[in-house]
Amino acid sequence: MRFTDLLSRILFIFRWLFLAIFCCLLILCLYVYIPVIKNPTNSYAERKGKIVSVNMTRQWQAKHSQYEELNISASSDLTLELLVRRPLNQVGPLPVAVLLGGINTGRKACELIPRLEHVICVSLSYPGYSPDAFDGAAFFYRIHDVQEMVKDTPPAVLLALDYLVIQSYVDKQHIELVGVSLGAFFVAVPAVLDQRFSRVWLAQGAAQPIKVIHHNFLQRVDSDLLGSIFSPLIGYAIGSHFVAPEKWVGKIAPREVIFINAKHDLALPDSSVVALHNAAKQPTQVIWTHGGHVTPGRKEVIQQLTDIVLTRIANK
Repeated sequence: MRFTDLLSRILFIFRWLFLAIFCCLLILCLYVYIPVIKNPTNSYAERKGKIVSVNMTRQWQAKHSQYEELNISASSDLTLELLVRRPLNQVGPLPVAVLLGGINTGRKACELIPRLEHVICVSLSYPGYSPDAFDGAAFFYRIHDVQEMVKDTPPAVLLALDYLVIQSYVDKQHIELVGVSLGAFFVAVPAVLDQRFSRVWLAQGAAQPIKVIHHNFLQRVDSDLLGSIFSPLIGYAIGSHFVAPEKWVGKIAPREVIFINAKHDLALPDSSVVALHNAAKQPTQVIWTHGGHVTPGRKEVIQQLTDIVLTRIANK
């Protein structure tokens, strides 16, 4: 075989190989990004729907509180897992802290609070959340589940509010929305869409979700190049740009927004924290705390946040 014929065959093979790779990448991009092309903001009210059933799955007493685990179903097929924690000695309607916490904490967030007095704590799980969806390669295999979780979280918070305003034990003039850690990236959206939230708290949150993803990526993989490539791909794939808090928090005014951030929080880039504070309009307040990022095992951090938030809510 002549050299020119061999070269032609090699070029032919490479040409088709390149085309096959390109087609595979195109199919992958369509699979990942088509569900997040459309902005879900305008359909949040429709997705929330109306409450069609409320089922109590568990009820108990502990830590001077009574607990109710509820599963709420809406006419839109949206389902919500909710925990309501109330003081045992409750007399009359009380103010409410609606708590959206970390991804793994879900509706158990209110259970982590050491003691509850003069306030009702309500925490909810992220809709459709599955722990294995965030486990390595499974993230890409179950990317559509993650996308649905991000899109359904704001309507789920609104659905929780619909339930609370019809409860006799709730002070309807003082229902405050509290986002902690991951939850701080979401709560500005429902706060803007529903004026019934009287005040909003963003604890240990930041602006610019893609930059935060990049920041945490670098803590696991020591390659700024890979971080710069994959962080935007992941951020846009999950639809983080639709709920980016810096786009929403400025619309909460004239209701008050309170930021709580730790001075030594390694999970968040300082510039993104400052960007979030600057995006808000008055009235606002920034509270700086010591210690690191909140996790279920850091009881001193939980105690500190609890003392700040619940004491202020109880005093209205």
